[in-house]
Amino acid sequence: MAPILKKYKAAAVNAEPGWFNLEESVRRTIHWIDEAGKAGCKFIAFPELWIPGYPYWAWKVNYQESLPLLKKYRENSLPSDSEEMRRIREAARNNKIFVSLGYSEVDLASLYTTQIMINPAGDIINHRRKIKATHVERLVFGDGTGDTTESVMDTEIGRIGHLNCWENMNPFLKAYAASLGEQVHVTAWPLYPGKETLKYPDPYTNIAEANADVSFPDRTVTVNGDLITDKTVQLVTPAYAIETGAFTLAPWQTITTEGIKLNTPPGKELEDPNIYNGNGRIFGPDGQNLVPHPEKDFQGLLFVDIDLDEIHLTKSLADFGGHYMRPDLIRLLVDTNRKDLIVHEDRVNGGVIYQKTVDRVGLSKPLGGTTEETTSE
Repeated sequence: MAPILKKYKAAAVNAEPGWFNLEESVRRTIHWIDEAGKAGCKFIAFPELWIPGYPYWAWKVNYQESLPLLKKYRENSLPSDSEEMRRIREAARNNKIFVSLGYSEVDLASLYTTQIMINPAGDIINHRRKIKATHVERLVFGDGTGDTTESVMDTEIGRIGHLNCWENMNPFLKAYAASLGEQVHVTAWPLYPGKETLKYPDPYTNIAEANADVSFPDRTVTVNGDLITDKTVQLVTPAYAIETGAFTLAPWQTITTEGIKLNTPPGKELEDPNIYNGNGRIFGPDGQNLVPHPEKDFQGLLFVDIDLDEIHLTKSLADFGGHYMRPDLIRLLVDTNRKDLIVHEDRVNGGVIYQKTVDRVGLSKPLGGTTEETTSE
């Protein structure tokens, strides 16, 4: 569809989640949706695993130390067909806003790194799961299936999409999004330590700066014959903007001293929370930074004015979903079918019965009621 609204305000969350507390996580989610609504936003983007916070402790503790944290984390993960989800969907409807939400989805006995897109009517228009958990995350989360792979939706505010963490570095997922003509993208990030924590042989890619942007204050380069100090080399998030020609919002989690205590097993040294903070970013379709970098203690929303017409020239130069590709030479095969553990025979119509994940977890159910009815209850 052609977008109905080409110019609008959007927000990226740069704040602390409600660690290990589902009710507090939902409260904070609704708070930021309300704040974005009051500011006149049409779109708000939350970080990866915003509910109930990213399990960064999994990178730092041994098996025995992880068990109490893992148990509490699972107990406070979010079932998709739940009263908590209904309240979040109602907040989107009350504020007439699109919401990209990241959460730990509990489905039967498994957890998934899930994102949903809620429209201004409170309906779920996309339900996706991270296709592969990263490294130690695989001890906590399962993998997405074919029918939870798609990331881009055609809406009245443009073709909007979202991916989790290093999915934004995945060439195949970027190619898939570009092929769908994505215009506004969410690179949803978790909690990430800064470069001051890096110890060999941990690769440089595994720090916050490598995924937001990296400062090299002493790096001298030659431009038109002149020596200048190149202060910024852009990496994963702005690269996504450049390669797809899309406005790119990067919501990030932050953490406080109290949050550090909740995430640290007894007897372990407490870290300085500032090593994790100040990473929220928003980039234009040409990769330029559009908002000031937040301070380390900033808790709030980063705002940007979207103008879809500003995408035209970057796409005209390099549209990797159209004129700048050669499908006769290079093609991407995407299988969006769910592979079920149990397959039921359909004796009436023949073949087998398939059920979409979004239907099975209850997210395709209409919200029901109206904003006025909900408010009066």
